[in-house]
Amino acid sequence: MTRSFPLIFLLGLLVIGYLGGLWLYSKMPYDQVEKVILWIDPRLLNDYVPNGFDSILPQLVTILLFLLFATHLILKYMILLIGTMRAVFWGISSGYLIAQETEFWAYALWWFPFQLIYCSLLLLIGFLLVPPPSSQQLNNNRSFKVIGLLSLIYIVLIGLELFVLPYIHGL
Repeated sequence: MTRSFPLIFLLGLLVIGYLGGLWLYSKMPYDQVEKVILWIDPRLLNDYVPNGFDSILPQLVTILLFLLFATHLILKYMILLIGTMRAVFWGISSGYLIAQETEFWAYALWWFPFQLIYCSLLLLIGFLLVPPPSSQQLNNNRSFKVIGLLSLIYIVLIGLELFVLPYIHGL
């Protein structure tokens, strides 16, 4: 039970964030949804294939916020909030893409799977960076190796997204 609880907890944060984002999409005016998407990840609104900077910038901002929260004494306990807010944005933008009937393939092949993995990795890295007091018995050296591996997977995923994105926009 002790080992499975963090997984259930993080999965719960992911699901609640995603469903909360879908609920927010249904309650927000359309122009406000577009403003939120334009502010956080404008690639969803563009008809052209985004360049590398447009794809890396949202991830870089998320990582910098993660590091800012993780390194401050008071803010470190709110680090899972960044991953959960990313899941909320994932839900809002998913609702937007589903409502756009021409964006089905972009949603199914690009947005949903990549954001699922991004949000899962962010929540897992956040949990390992600042474990709750109940799981402080984790070996710090071991968790930093896992954080490094997860960060490497995150970077490879960004590169894979840069490779896949031109093909998705061609559909």
